[in-house]
Amino acid sequence: MKKRHFEERSQFITLENHFLNTFFSGLYLSAADFITIAKANGLVLQMHSREMLIKDLLNQSHKLGTLSGVIASLNSLIDDRISTCHRLSLEYPAARVPLAKLAQKSNGTKALLAREARGNPYEH
Repeated sequence: MKKRHFEERSQFITLENHFLNTFFSGLYLSAADFITIAKANGLVLQMHSREMLIKDLLNQSHKLGTLSGVIASLNSLIDDRISTCHRLSLEYPAARVPLAKLAQKSNGTKALLAREARGNPYEH
């Protein structure tokens, strides 16, 4: 029988998967984006895959009590991306419909972050 390494399941698995899937989130956040957000919130992340970076960013900031700052930084980045979509839709009218869908999905991502910031009232 093979021994398998069992990793503790992250409490942010839904949020992690959402950010990793561009179809649902409406935006692509690079590894550099995650590292920049971590640095702005006092965390040091080593270069890894995007999957490991978002997992480390959320879990470490939760342990250190800086999750609200990370969520605020993510919201700020998403707001920048949404404003870019709006600007591009004005400059390129033929791309207005797909850009509007991306902006709508990005707003949904902000709602997911807001729900995560409120937390689960049944925990603790």
